[in-house]
Amino acid sequence: MIVVLTIGRKWPRKTLLNCTLIIKYGLIPFYLIGGSATIFVTLMALFPLPLMALFGLFTVFFLMFGYGILLGAAPYSIAYLIKSYQDGIHPKWLVIVAGICQFFFSFDVLTMMVLTFKERHKVKTTIAVFCAMCLAILLIILYVAITMART
Repeated sequence: MIVVLTIGRKWPRKTLLNCTLIIKYGLIPFYLIGGSATIFVTLMALFPLPLMALFGLFTVFFLMFGYGILLGAAPYSIAYLIKSYQDGIHPKWLVIVAGICQFFFSFDVLTMMVLTFKERHKVKTTIAVFCAMCLAILLIILYVAITMART
């Protein structure tokens, strides 16, 4: 956040977008693995087990840790949104909606993908990342379905 507030104001919009994409696309594995673990621990907290309360605490810990990472990734994207509005690339309503989405899991990545398409910057990379993300989600769902079918 300090880097964005001091040096980031001098960077061009494309540089801020590239930094944002590197951070947001790097968060995708974290969202997939961490989100799956959080869902699993939350479901375990619902079953009457001796360690039920401990699983609930793990859920709270995972969510706090995840939001800490999410908030650490937000300054670059917000700086990009402000710069793109000042340059007249995106309208005010889109910048506000995208700014709000930067504080919700997965929506931050998806809104940056949409803005990348709108700006026509790194479109092939975004398509490849989106396809890889969909494939990873499909594999996680298949793994869970096969594991549940065996039991």
